Amino acid sequence: MAATVTLLADHKGITGPKAIGDEYVVDAYIDLGAYASGGIDVTASQFGLSTMHQLIITGQDSTVLLITPEVSATGAYESSTTITINAIDEQSNQLAEENSTQDCGTIRVRVYGLI
Repeated sequence: MAATVTLLADHKGITGPKAIGDEYVVDAYIDLGAYASGGIDVTASQFGLSTMHQLIITGQDSTVLLITPEVSATGAYESSTTITINAIDEQSNQLAEENSTQDCGTIRVRVYGLI
């Protein structure tokens, strides 16, 4: 299932990417919905970017799930255009995908990348 991404307005009401040094930053919240097998993919284009260099989860509404971006053993994301988000049940320490009807809730993120 695709996640719904909503860009958040800053203090000036701007919801698009903003320049920070050599990169752009976007604040957004993601409605993860029901967890799909293999994680939930978010793409750079959902944030108004062409590539993503970093996704930081700054908040979440679930108290029973640990939401994390997936990285390889080298610390790399899936690609520069797609990042997979996983949900782990903190009580069972299992991926939430074992219960695909579970609503994983909403997370707030800050994404760095290029336009």
